[in-house]
Amino acid sequence: MRRVSVDDVLRFYGVASDTIQRVGDEIRARCFLNCAKTEPTGDRALAIKVDDDAKRWWCHSYSCPHKGGGNLVGLMDLLKPGEPMNGRPRGERFKAILGDLKEIAGGAPLSRTPTASAPPKPRIAEPAKVNLPLEENPNERIRAVVSLHERLVVDPLLMSPPAAGYVRRRPYLTPELLRKWKVGYLPFDAGGENSGGTMRGRIVYPIHDEQRRVLTYFSRDPRHEEKLAIWQAGDRSAPRPEKTHFVRGFHRGRELFGQHRLAEPGVREAIQSLGHLLITEGPNGVLRLDAIGVPAFAACSNHLTREQATKIARWCRELNVVAGVMFDCDAEGDVGAKQAVVELSQRCPVRLVWCRATFDGRFLDRQPDGLTEQEWEGVRNKLRQADSTG
Repeated sequence: MRRVSVDDVLRFYGVASDTIQRVGDEIRARCFLNCAKTEPTGDRALAIKVDDDAKRWWCHSYSCPHKGGGNLVGLMDLLKPGEPMNGRPRGERFKAILGDLKEIAGGAPLSRTPTASAPPKPRIAEPAKVNLPLEENPNERIRAVVSLHERLVVDPLLMSPPAAGYVRRRPYLTPELLRKWKVGYLPFDAGGENSGGTMRGRIVYPIHDEQRRVLTYFSRDPRHEEKLAIWQAGDRSAPRPEKTHFVRGFHRGRELFGQHRLAEPGVREAIQSLGHLLITEGPNGVLRLDAIGVPAFAACSNHLTREQATKIARWCRELNVVAGVMFDCDAEGDVGAKQAVVELSQRCPVRLVWCRATFDGRFLDRQPDGLTEQEWEGVRNKLRQADSTG
C-alpha cells in the first residue's frame, strides 16, 4: 500500500480522472464505489487521504450504507469487479485484491484495466426525490411517528449522563427553546412503542416543510466525540462512528432545517432587517442564533445541494436579501463554504459570513452554536459594513 498511489489504483479500476478533484491532501469525489447506495451522492462525499500510508478513506454522505470508510484494501474491494465484501475482503476475494495490488506496485501497464472485459455496471436509476409529510405517509406505523416529539425529554435532570452533558455544554439549549423546536432526548425506555427505536439514547431533531408539517426526525449521538476519539486512537478497522442519523429514504438534500419558520410571524421581517439569509452547517447553529433573535437555516451537511441552493435563492429573491454562508470555521467547513458560495452565486447574491482567515482568525475552529451575543454583534457589524460598501 505504501508503494502505490491512489491515482494508480483509480486508473487501474477505470475511474475517470474528471470525476475526482484534489482538496489539500485529499481526493474528493462523488461516490463511485460499488456499494449499496440508492441514490447519487454529493460531489465531495468521498474523501481519500492520498498521503496516508494506508490510503484511508471516508464517505461523508448521510445515506452511506457503510457509515464510515476503511483503508486502501477496502477501497479496492468496492472498486474491483465481482461481488464486494462491504470493504472488508476475506478469503479468495482478499487474495485477488492482493494480486491487483502487487500488479499495480510492480509497474504493470495501467492501460490493461480489469474492467475492460467486464460488462459495464448498470447506472443506478435516481428515484423520485419526494419527502412526504409524516402525516401523509401510507404506512400507518410511520404516520404514528409524527408525534415523536411528545416523548422527548427537555430537562437535563431526566436525561442520561451523556445527553445531559451534551445539553449543559450548550446553555442556550434551554427547556423552553427545546420545546419550541420540538427537540429533545429520546430515552431508551420511552414507552412501549417501537417507533423511534434507532434514535433512543440520542438527541432528536425534527425537519418540517415550509407548511410546518413534520417530514422526518433525525438524531445526534451525544457520545460521538468520545467514540470518535477511541476510533481514531485504534486501528480504524471498524466503521467510523456515526454522528448524525437520518432514516433511510429521506432526501436530506431537498430540505433545510428551520425552513418552516418562514411561515412564522416576524421571521421574514427579521431576515430583511439583517439583510442576509444565514445558512449554517448543523441545526445547533440555527438554535443558538434563534436564542439571540437571529433567524437561520441549516443544510445539515457541509455540502450544499443544488436543490437546497435553488430553494435558498428563491427565498432571497422573495425577501430581497443576500444569502450568507456561515459554515463551521474549521478546515472542512471552509471547503464546504467555498462549494456553497459557488453553488449559490449561480442563483443569487451571496456573501461568506466568516471563515478561518476572517476576523483576524478570531473564530478559528469555532462554530455558530458557540457564539456569544457580543461576538454575534461583531459579526453583524461586519455584515453591515459590507452592505454599506457594496
